[in-house]
Amino acid sequence: MPSVVAKSLTLVALLATLAIAPQASAQFGGLFSPGIPTSSDPMLQGTADEQSALQLLDAKKPIKAREIAEKVLKDNPDSFLANWVLSQIFHLEEGRHPRARYLVERCKDMLERRYGRAPTDEAAIWWHKKILESKSEILGEMEDREGQVAALDEYDALYAPKLTRNRVWPLMKLGRHEEAIAAAKTLLSSDDLINRISGYNGLMAIGDEQLDRLSSYDWGQRGIEATQQRSCILLHNTAQAALTLFRFSEAEELARKAIRAEFKDCPSSSYYHLANVYLAQGEFNKAVSAFKKLMRAYISPRYRPMFDKDNKGVLVEILMSLGKVPETLKLVRDVFEHPDRPGMTSISLDDIKFASGVLFWLALDAKARDLTDQASVRSFWDALDLEREIQTTRLKQWEVQRTLMYLAPRDEILITNLRPFLRGVKPWYAGALGRIFGVGLARAAMDEASVLDQPQLGASGTGYFQSISGELYYLAGDYEDAIREGEAALRNLQKENVLLELRTKAYLAGALGRIGQASSPRAIALMREVLNRFPTPLKELDVKIPAVVTHDANDLAKEVADLLVDSDRLDVFEGAPFRVHVAGDRKKITVCIASADGFRLGCGEKTFERPGADLSLDAEKVADAFHTQALSPMVELTSSDINSLDGSTVRANSDEVLKGILKTSVGLEDEEEKE
Repeated sequence: MPSVVAKSLTLVALLATLAIAPQASAQFGGLFSPGIPTSSDPMLQGTADEQSALQLLDAKKPIKAREIAEKVLKDNPDSFLANWVLSQIFHLEEGRHPRARYLVERCKDMLERRYGRAPTDEAAIWWHKKILESKSEILGEMEDREGQVAALDEYDALYAPKLTRNRVWPLMKLGRHEEAIAAAKTLLSSDDLINRISGYNGLMAIGDEQLDRLSSYDWGQRGIEATQQRSCILLHNTAQAALTLFRFSEAEELARKAIRAEFKDCPSSSYYHLANVYLAQGEFNKAVSAFKKLMRAYISPRYRPMFDKDNKGVLVEILMSLGKVPETLKLVRDVFEHPDRPGMTSISLDDIKFASGVLFWLALDAKARDLTDQASVRSFWDALDLEREIQTTRLKQWEVQRTLMYLAPRDEILITNLRPFLRGVKPWYAGALGRIFGVGLARAAMDEASVLDQPQLGASGTGYFQSISGELYYLAGDYEDAIREGEAALRNLQKENVLLELRTKAYLAGALGRIGQASSPRAIALMREVLNRFPTPLKELDVKIPAVVTHDANDLAKEVADLLVDSDRLDVFEGAPFRVHVAGDRKKITVCIASADGFRLGCGEKTFERPGADLSLDAEKVADAFHTQALSPMVELTSSDINSLDGSTVRANSDEVLKGILKTSVGLEDEEEKE
């Protein structure tokens, strides 16, 4: 089922990542259900304390159950029931899989020493089945697929009905696709709803593993119909499949249905998909809202090691899109260096590492560019410390790039990540792979991806690949070709594919500027729209804003204006189509970019509670504020978000939109949900 990333990165992905994940089968009943057969054997019947721990576990009171079990084990380390209780708490309630595995295997050894490898006692059979099933689940979540299949083989050799539904996933992960398909198809006609869900979901996952969008989507639709839209996981994963086909509205609708589904069999929340859909559409405020709900949604502790970083990868992409570089770096390093386990997703650890590595590289690149902007408005000597920090950042970027170069050819990861939404790298920054791997290698990978995808994606795929192709031409300095491909892309891209469309317009404006047409009506229109809606790519693509710099009649404003003439973000010349105006006084200075008709497109602001004696130093701080703030998106917020005086829609900078979001890792204020 789609995990969150993609893990991909998506997310991870992923960050990041986008992938298919299995249903959370424990939602339909635990491994310590009531109805344990009575036994005359003290080992299986247990003392009063052992029975109490078992009952508390079944009543979902793990803290008290653990206290009693640990007390029992202190006096009797060989207590079968106490070891079992702790194994389930470590697995299901704490996500401590290695410890859980050890204790389950210990229980298995104790039981088999007394009853043999094929018990005949009724109570021993009951426990043996539970132990083997628990072991197979733990091994699967730890990505030990050979061990998982061995545990299932042992179970199926002894007991009926067979655990076929548990077998589909590991067979797929082992590349035994034909066996996995055969196993899944046997479940489709089952009278048991859980079996049917597992069968359809398994077939979806195999389609995803084989990178077959249409197969995954088709099985998802058939599964939704066959289960009367009752299963969260089938709706969740079909939403992911719809997104891979650029069906944004359908993906949103399916994700919302998954959130409201009767059977809560999703290991993670479908707000993950909503955040990705809204971000792709440039709906930053909605993406932030969906992310807040994603982080507030409950995830069983057993699954947290598999979705935590991928969910955080969504926040990384939001922060990066909004130009929040320091905040992005704090999170993305953790996402990259401590990736999720891939046990519950249809992607590999290499997929996860690649997607988060691309995000890390881009965040480091953004930091280096911000430092370069600061250095551009300082003297040679004043910029020396910044230059050293730039070199340190570029060195770390090179280290991450080496990891990506190592991963790129493995299982054709580079090609797959250029196939939109199949893995963690998202369409609106996929063109950056040309900067990481070089234009030639990226283009060769893109051409292969296009051949594989075009039959399934149609015109929307044509627009995507034209957009990436145009960016690669731009990076290579082939500006005429970049303009040709970029303009063709804009004719084919869906209107919902907003961030990719605006990135395309950004490099088109840059290409026109490079061939001396920065003041042409087309270039002005493109630049104006990008500055107004999504200026973040301008920095990454090194697109300069053609502007004249003006100022109010005071010393600080003049000093700031003089510095901005040398800014790396601006192309200053007489008669340029945009104006950067420095206004204010010694206490508060505002620097705004405006179009010829006076429409403000972005501002930076600096307030001095106690203006310093050094005018030059204060001017540098104002210039830094301009570089940081003026090229981050302004976002439409309704009166329910921020109350304006007249209750109308207002525009706020990214700091307002992100207010409180960075607290998500430690908890969010309660918010009533309105669906």
